[in-house]
Amino acid sequence: MLNQALEIFEKEYTQQGDNLILGTYIPKDGTYVVVKAKANEFIIADTIEIKLDKKTRTIDRTQSKYMDFVCLADYYSKITDINKSILPSSGKVIQSNNYLSFIIKKDSLTNGKLTNDIIDKYYSFLEDPRLRYPKKTKAKSLELYEIIESKINEVDKKRVEQIKNWIKENLFEKFKDCTGKDYLKIFFCYSEEGYKTDYKNESDRYFIPNIYNSNDYNCKIKGVIHGLPNDNMGLNAKKPYLETKTRKTIIPYYLNQEEIMMQKKFFDYLMNQAVLGKVHIYMGQDGIKALNYKEHLKTKFDGLFFRIQNGKEVEIHDSSIVTNFDPELRKKFEFQNILGIDDKYSKTSYESFKTLEKLQEIIDSVLFSRFLNSNYFTEASDIKINDSTLKSNILVSRTALFNWFYKGNSNNIWQLLNQVSLRSVKGSIENGYNTKAIEQFNLRMSLKEYFRGGKEMADIILNLKENLKLKITQEPTSCIENDREYFFAVGQLVSYLISRSKGKKKPLSLANPFINAKKDKIIKEKLKGLYKKYNYDIEDYNYRFKTMYAMVASYEIEDKIDEDMIIAGYLHSNLMYEKLESKEIRGDED
Repeated sequence: MLNQALEIFEKEYTQQGDNLILGTYIPKDGTYVVVKAKANEFIIADTIEIKLDKKTRTIDRTQSKYMDFVCLADYYSKITDINKSILPSSGKVIQSNNYLSFIIKKDSLTNGKLTNDIIDKYYSFLEDPRLRYPKKTKAKSLELYEIIESKINEVDKKRVEQIKNWIKENLFEKFKDCTGKDYLKIFFCYSEEGYKTDYKNESDRYFIPNIYNSNDYNCKIKGVIHGLPNDNMGLNAKKPYLETKTRKTIIPYYLNQEEIMMQKKFFDYLMNQAVLGKVHIYMGQDGIKALNYKEHLKTKFDGLFFRIQNGKEVEIHDSSIVTNFDPELRKKFEFQNILGIDDKYSKTSYESFKTLEKLQEIIDSVLFSRFLNSNYFTEASDIKINDSTLKSNILVSRTALFNWFYKGNSNNIWQLLNQVSLRSVKGSIENGYNTKAIEQFNLRMSLKEYFRGGKEMADIILNLKENLKLKITQEPTSCIENDREYFFAVGQLVSYLISRSKGKKKPLSLANPFINAKKDKIIKEKLKGLYKKYNYDIEDYNYRFKTMYAMVASYEIEDKIDEDMIIAGYLHSNLMYEKLESKEIRGDED
């Protein structure tokens, strides 16, 4: 899959070159100093403070005319990792890779780690890079260096000496007030026309010998040096499980210099997008689309998908081949107000739409209280949610929902949503969130209708309520016609009985024994117990209640427990409290 991604990336890179990366490149927070060479002296042309806005994931690119230069110089001056710095044995204080740049943490100016001796040694290695690659111990690294030197010529020792002297004379004096945990980066410019070539050449001088995981693994294949990439790879004595045990060579795979440089560019691009917050990468025949976690594809897509994250290096948390992704739903989704909640109490809008993006927004808001979209890849221990049901639902469903919303894979999605939505409704009832429970139930039934089809649930419940309303207001006493009507009536009775409590608190959780019951016998026993507990506040002439209770008590179910109908009856407006028309009033009923 990585090979396929590299083919797509190389096509884009061939067209745009390093602008593909530099166009949106963001240097790390710190102070950036531009030093221009004029004749035999250096002049500080600008000092720029760069700080990433964490909300917008941007920096101020208008503050200096040298921003393009700074971005390019910084990109080409980075080391592959701290263990491959120019002076790895001297505290790894200086983190630049060439003589045109000088990169340190600001606290190195005051903590004693940076000295003139270290500066001298740093530039001595840059003046003669062969010192870093002793022939006896690093012959393979030296061979790589000599290959690149033959292409870009030897180091300009005069420049190295000039820059070293300027750094030693000015660093501790001019920048003594630079404090903090971020960076001080000084970049030298000898030519406004040729600085791009200067920095690229010196970057290659460093990267070619250091780009492989370890040059000890390098070998020649048909006269060309191949080695193990360092991107997302840490093969060493501590990680023997990464070795290939079924081949003569233990190295997972080899790349030549051109291939490994292209792979480096690809991971540089991914890192840049991760810093920008563009964590969803879609790669197809039409190019590369990088989106943040709130954005969605607007067109059909076939290709590769990567979910990335910014870390010490770019982290690939998910990768997939996506086929037939369609941002449009196969049919219109009807989010219905099935239980008829009043608009003034509702926190959501009931509407019709046909986009997967809108459906995700509704599901995230109603079922997951807007905690799903930001926690698809959060470690379970790092999800700060006190509601145990909500947290459990996120952990159980997030992988499948992510695959549906971002890759179009809807396999078994209703089975999952069926379980999660029911747990959500029950959890809200248990916690006493009546409005939330109603909205979640409305979404649950709307989803069921979308995936399973059948008669509209809003019509079913309306008919149930109208039939029951008629039965409890007329004589002689009628009877329950079917299981669905029976369970809706049970929910109505439970809601009414709980409402008769004189206690200050009337927790919705009192309905849990009925919603979670597995046998009808238990429902009738619990209902009888609830009646005994609260019948002190039920008037003898309350004909509607007595009629409904009598119908429920005498009915025997034919099928299994219908939790949805119990919940619907429980959450719906209660028939015992509805104002009746004069023609429906019987006897002394108030």
